Amino acid sequence: MRAVDALMECLKAEGVEVVFGLPGGANLPTYDAFYDAGIRHILVRHEAGGGHAAEGYAKATGRVGVAFGTSGPGATNLITPIADAMMDSVPVVFITGQVRTELIGTDGFQEADMLGMTLPIVKHSFLIQHPLEIPRAIHEAFYIARTGRPGPVLVDIPQDLSRADIPYEPVRDIHLPGYQPRRDGNQKQIRLAAKALANARRPVLYVGGGVVSANAAPELRALALSDRFPVTATLMGLGAFPAPHEQWLGMLGMHGTRTANYAMDEADLIVAIGARFDDRVTGKLSEFAP
Repeated sequence: MRAVDALMECLKAEGVEVVFGLPGGANLPTYDAFYDAGIRHILVRHEAGGGHAAEGYAKATGRVGVAFGTSGPGATNLITPIADAMMDSVPVVFITGQVRTELIGTDGFQEADMLGMTLPIVKHSFLIQHPLEIPRAIHEAFYIARTGRPGPVLVDIPQDLSRADIPYEPVRDIHLPGYQPRRDGNQKQIRLAAKALANARRPVLYVGGGVVSANAAPELRALALSDRFPVTATLMGLGAFPAPHEQWLGMLGMHGTRTANYAMDEADLIVAIGARFDDRVTGKLSEFAP
């Protein structure tokens, strides 16, 4: 079996039904494998559009999004959606073509060091160095993308390796000793947070998209109603708490409501739930530190 056909089998095993992408010289073997794969491919006009479409698909379906790009400029066009997926905790697997293995490091035509360029903006990245690595790398990429804090994973496949014949065996289990995402809350930190909430006079629950992606809206509502805590949310957190509601302050930030922003400014305790502390929201936190 060709390595690219094995790749398609891995995608189907992961439940992939739709991918977004744009073909090029380095990933043409992969596109040839689509012919018999039974996976819907949506052709985009720019790789960045495909990456953002994969993000939207992941948000809308709860599945891992998939985006394809060729080597060089095709791959670098994906850098913006990769960074966006990292910042917004969106599970997307980006699969890029790469120049032939003997050309890597020679400034070959359309060669780009995607691993080096994306190192700060991915959960993990793979540069395939042997065709037998492809099936396990694809499954590991999906596992890493969707577990823990979701995010983007890059798989870079040299053209010659994608065309190689390999004996394909389904990957039955994934075990990554160096990657053990926490699934349960830290009990000590939870007790400290509960004590701080109990002692606060003007607490505000600051909610982000993490609540939505974790399907934790019922738990958030129970917490907010337990002691009438006021709730505000980022753009990505909208929908996590019912609106209108007497405890709902509206969205915050530069495009948010006056009420939410004044509440954040006057709060003596801000409880971030599934959200980053954004300077557009909180200002300089050091100014409020004791």
